[in-house]
This record gives sequence, structure tokens and C-alpha cells, in this order.
Amino acid sequence: MPLPMVHLAVAREYAKGKSDLISCPEYYLGSISPDAIHMRPNAQKSDKKITHLSAEDGDSWKANVTGFISRSKDKSDYNFILGYGIHILTDIIWNETLFREFKQKYENDPVPIQEMTWAYYNDTDKLDFDMYREFEWREEIWELLKKAKSVGIDGILSSDEIEAWKYRTLHWFDKGESEHKNPIRYIFLDDIYVFIQRAGEKIKSILDTAELQV
Repeated sequence: MPLPMVHLAVAREYAKGKSDLISCPEYYLGSISPDAIHMRPNAQKSDKKITHLSAEDGDSWKANVTGFISRSKDKSDYNFILGYGIHILTDIIWNETLFREFKQKYENDPVPIQEMTWAYYNDTDKLDFDMYREFEWREEIWELLKKAKSVGIDGILSSDEIEAWKYRTLHWFDKGESEHKNPIRYIFLDDIYVFIQRAGEKIKSILDTAELQV
């Protein structure tokens, strides 16, 4: 799964041209909130499947997400829910593209220097720090996140878990650089930039088909 800067970037890409959405604090909070499960003590993989509305195949998973968004279409927290759903759609598209390509590259590497999970987080965490430094909109989004009010989702996440994840995200980059020190080997910044644009377009198509465009 991609890390916070990718999720925020895709959320912003989708919101371009949507004046009420692109500056909405709760929308961006929603776009990072499914991963708030990491703030729950002793959380299991089964818990993450719940927060990410998981299904056995990609089409069913997308249907879970669009149904989840649709049920909140007339609610006051719709922008938060929309961001939440866009996070999960981003994960799905990531799994179908960059993560699949990463696995192929890793499996074809004759001399991998790390176990697969560590190799993945080495590249993605270092790239997240690069994007934190480079994206011109980052400070604006940080200010919006600071203003966002955390709300819970019944049966999925509590407001305290989401608030804790918001705090963790806002301060994750305070240390200045990733703790991972190996050279980037499988996923590169240009790959991420292409993904952000294409994911934004794909999500627009998915939500348009489901009649959920803002």
C-alpha cells in the first residue's frame, strides 16, 4: 500500500477543479484515515481488511468502496467519507500497477539486498520524504489537516484512532529523512508522479460510473 504523501497527492489530483473539495480539511483527513488502524493496540490483518472494506477481487472491492461512499452522499461528513473511499481506491489501483511491478522487479533481482517487505518500505518511505520536501502544496495541506476535525466511523474506526493517525502523519516527517538507508532500487519518483496522475483519472472514472462525482 502507498504511504501518506501518495494518498494526499492522489486526493489532491482528484480534487483539482473542485473548489469546495480541494480546500476541505476533512476531505484530506479522510484520504489518510483508513490507515488509522495502525493506532489500535494489537490490531490484526483482519482489522485492516475491515477499515479498507476489503473483498476477494478488485471489482468487488471497488464496489464495496463506491457503495460505502454512496450511503453517505447526503450526510454532513460526505467529504470525509469521499476522501476515505479515495484512499482505498488508490490502494486498489496501486496494487494493480506499481506494487505488482515492484514484486516482479524484486523477484527478478538476482542479488536482492533486503527481504521483500523491507525493500518495499525502503523505497516507498524514502520517496515519501522526497515528496514531502518537493510538493509545493505540502504546507497548505498540512494546515488543512491541522484544522480537520476527526470523526469516527461506526464499526470501523474511532475518532480517537483517526486523531492519533492525523498527529502521527503531521509529525512523521519532522525527523527530516527516512530511517531506511539503502539506495532506492525498485520504485522511483517518476513512477510515483505518473501513478498520481493516472490514479486521479482512474478514480474520476470509477466515481463517475457510480454517479458519485462531486
